[in-house]
Amino acid sequence: MNITQAKQVPLADVLQRLGHTPAYRRGEDLWFQSPFRQESEPSFKVNENNYWYDFATGEHGDIIDLMRAIRGGCTVKEALAELRSLLGQPAADPLPKAKADAPVKTQSTAEITSVGPIQSRALLSYLRSRGISEQVAKANLQEVRYKRDGNNYFAIAFENDAGGFEIRTEKFKGSLQSKAITTRHPGGDTVSVFEGFTDWLTAIERHAIAPDDTVIVMNSAALKAAVVEQIKALAPTSVSLWLDNDATGTQTKQDLIEMLSKDCPQVKVTDHSSLYSEFNDLNALHMEEQKRFQR
Repeated sequence: MNITQAKQVPLADVLQRLGHTPAYRRGEDLWFQSPFRQESEPSFKVNENNYWYDFATGEHGDIIDLMRAIRGGCTVKEALAELRSLLGQPAADPLPKAKADAPVKTQSTAEITSVGPIQSRALLSYLRSRGISEQVAKANLQEVRYKRDGNNYFAIAFENDAGGFEIRTEKFKGSLQSKAITTRHPGGDTVSVFEGFTDWLTAIERHAIAPDDTVIVMNSAALKAAVVEQIKALAPTSVSLWLDNDATGTQTKQDLIEMLSKDCPQVKVTDHSSLYSEFNDLNALHMEEQKRFQR
């Protein structure tokens, strides 16, 4: 599937397959509750030109932008692969013409059957391959078991502030239920901000931060506004950014610095991305150093 083909896929169908049904139609626009957070009133619009707009955050874009935001700022190539997998179609299959009022297909959503301590050796082995020890993993992550389309699955689970979960296996990255940021150990003078939980746990492993330091894990680069609102509520004296060095991470860093300078001018903001400037993120540096150590 290429970008042109992807943009022909109705956004409404994609959102439905992700478990989000339209709340109502207004003219040619479909309104959804945001896929990025829990809310009572729909604030997420899909228009007749197959573009989306999140009125709560100001984020907007096409289907590629949506997939990248939902999957935590992945690359365009990864977004296309996720979309193809979601649709269950080979790249050569004809795709439906994009229309905001396309009929929404009924799709089953995931049913969580249990959440508890990580027991799976496969999941712990995957985390070790990322340089995350069993001790750190078990202290900060859980294991979720769920059903989708009659099939049983299990994954690493990282709970967010809305009660949803970021889930991960060696071959899959996604979300269950509500999408939101995760706040851990509020009350510290410094808040450290990470894009994903793997980088946060990496920082703990490298003793860059303490296990009980106040942190915000974004879980999606699209949740910048939620991060700023939480920082305002926490009222720290300083913020440490540990964001990715790819295009999305760089833009997110710039946006957060600008937003914080406006909304929290008293807060000192420090960017730590130069510490791993030759790598996409902190975990990538950590994994490379682990490999060198093992040689």
